[in-house]
Amino acid sequence: MSDDTDDIRPATRRHEDFLGAFAVIEDAAGVVFVQNRRVIGGRATLVWDLPGGQVEPGETLPEALGRELREELSIEVAAEPEYLFLQEGERVVGGARRFVWRSFFFAVRAFRGTPVASDEVLAVRTVPRDEIPGVLAAPYHDSFAQWLQRGGARFFSRWVDE
Repeated sequence: MSDDTDDIRPATRRHEDFLGAFAVIEDAAGVVFVQNRRVIGGRATLVWDLPGGQVEPGETLPEALGRELREELSIEVAAEPEYLFLQEGERVVGGARRFVWRSFFFAVRAFRGTPVASDEVLAVRTVPRDEIPGVLAAPYHDSFAQWLQRGGARFFSRWVDE
């Protein structure tokens, strides 16, 4: 059985579902990923995620995305992000739904600065597009993998721990 240490939501927001905004920052070298520590299947695991995070009360999706990119990568969004797709999912622990999430993914094509790891992430790397499937190891990565393969606008995901 899992406990709250495997909950990606901040402790003060665990009574709420998760609303997120995430960036796909891509150039000729590949897509930018950030490394995070997650508890998956009861074990601490290092994962490579797209940069982004939870929308705070009173923020629009683009505002949250800009804040998250400042906090994680020390960059400033310089043009309106382009909507790509929605991932809706549920976190199931011990057979019961713990929470649901809705994560909006945006292409960020213009920004100021060079992406570097901040205190909020462990590392930053650019992954060539053909190597991305090899770094998508978390249960919630399934929608991004499907979007890369065939496109689309909405996906459903399940993160199940017994």
